[in-house]
Amino acid sequence: MQVLDCGSLNEKYIGKEAELYGWCRYKRDHGGKLFIDLADRYGITQLVFEGKILNDAGEIGKEYVLRVSGKVKAREEDTIDRTNPTGTIELYVTKLEIINASRVPPFEIIEEKKKFLANEELRLRYRYLDLRRKEMIKRIEFRDKVAKEVRKFFWENGFLELETPTLVKDTYETGSKTFLVPSRTNPGKFYSLPQSPQIYKQLCIISGLDKYFQMARAYRDEDPREDRQPEHTQIDIEVSFKDERQIQELIENMLKRIFKEVLGKELKIPLRHLTYAEAMSNYGSDKPDLRFDNKIVDITEEASRSSYNILKRVIESGGRVKAAAFSANFGTSSATLDKNYMLKIIDVAKLAGLKGLTWLFVKNGEITSDPESIAESLGRQVCQELLSKLNANEGDVIIICSDASETLLLDVMGRVRREIGRKIGAFKSEFELLWVDNFPLFEKDEVTGKLKPSHNPFTAPTKATEKFIETAPEKVLSRQYDLVMNGMEMGSGSIRINDAKMQEEALLRIGMSRESIEKNFGFLLEALRYGAPIDGGIALGFDRLVTVLSHEEDIKEFILFPKNKKYESLLDGSPTPIDKKRLKDDFNITVG
Repeated sequence: MQVLDCGSLNEKYIGKEAELYGWCRYKRDHGGKLFIDLADRYGITQLVFEGKILNDAGEIGKEYVLRVSGKVKAREEDTIDRTNPTGTIELYVTKLEIINASRVPPFEIIEEKKKFLANEELRLRYRYLDLRRKEMIKRIEFRDKVAKEVRKFFWENGFLELETPTLVKDTYETGSKTFLVPSRTNPGKFYSLPQSPQIYKQLCIISGLDKYFQMARAYRDEDPREDRQPEHTQIDIEVSFKDERQIQELIENMLKRIFKEVLGKELKIPLRHLTYAEAMSNYGSDKPDLRFDNKIVDITEEASRSSYNILKRVIESGGRVKAAAFSANFGTSSATLDKNYMLKIIDVAKLAGLKGLTWLFVKNGEITSDPESIAESLGRQVCQELLSKLNANEGDVIIICSDASETLLLDVMGRVRREIGRKIGAFKSEFELLWVDNFPLFEKDEVTGKLKPSHNPFTAPTKATEKFIETAPEKVLSRQYDLVMNGMEMGSGSIRINDAKMQEEALLRIGMSRESIEKNFGFLLEALRYGAPIDGGIALGFDRLVTVLSHEEDIKEFILFPKNKKYESLLDGSPTPIDKKRLKDDFNITVG
């Protein structure tokens, strides 16, 4: 007798004895004959109970854990389920063991997505039940398949799979807030959970371990944001003596393998490149979605020749005017980018900080508006120039925004472009990948106005602009490169600073004192003084990568036990208060 899983039985086993383990997913009593669908992660097998064993099966409920054995028989022709790999056979049970009973599940563990109505909170509270669903099993298996291909690729290319520490030194002044862990053996002292293994992988390279990778866990105590989790997985890579293009080529080959082995698709490489300045100017985003074109165009000159006062006042105060054209027709619908939808887009612009926007329609080869006075105030000549400059076609909607701050203007236009483009969904391809290069080394913090790293404080400046680091740091460009797929940042990397003097200078530029630098990063500066090689790397968000490859939108679908939007675990109730006495006794921490 063979012990098999619930997805393996087929016609070749007909007439043979088999033993199965699994969960009772469905139960159907046909009077004198009982049918049970036995399920595990491999599939579902139909069990048949009749005769003496029928009474023993009567007490079985949904999700009871069973061990059964019996004879495999062919189904009658009119009962065959062609959609199920085991749908041509059934197991006539002769022996039954109820391993464990189950409470009635809080939701139906069914396979059809369209019928699955459990809300997210319920799913996260009973995640171990949610993970029994075929849909979730497929997602976890997909994640596993991608992870295996990643590991195979780096192993085959001579990389060492290393593990960096999880309990690390806290460097509070340089990034997002960290999770702190009190040390019991060193009262009053704390470890930090790493936001990334950045410094430690650099130390690996300094150690001469020239090809490093790991599937690294990273932890960030950020404010809750869309598609973020406080703990996530990175594909972390670091190499010696390579420049930007060589590292990008390495990642492109890794992705090409994933596309071929996991998706059965060919990824064309090398990928397209945009500079940060080009991405912002043309798309209003450093992670543009290039599945649709719709470039942002500066129309300040044209608008200045109109009599549309709203735009003219902005121009006269030194502001700019931007526009983009979008097709109003998509899918099986028509004229969906109508006035009502445009009012929603105005809300998008206002939430992003703009006072409003103007929209126009292309009808019968001319620009029209609602109210008509907008098109009239622009003037016929300007309207014709806009049609040509925006390459607008019949039925298109033209969005116009203006503001004194070009930074805000581009940001809002980027958000509007993304919102409308994704609604239209007329994508020229399934996946669009690109590299964004030459980011500023520093950017201003919106709250404090102080400089902060655009990527991280260990990113090297370009040779051409490093001379400005002391006198005009805002002019310094970095050797940073971001990988973007379908408008999502998949990963960010850079060539690292390998000179102690330059590293100290970069930290000074972001407002750290020499004392603070020594306190936080003295060990790194010391290591850089012992012959640090050229060092470059990248970290790819693994959870986000598998989500986008699967055409899903929420990374929680690919994480075993994720947190909710408040970063709470509904499964175990964490975070939880810790008794004051325990904090005092175990960690010498006094609260309140």
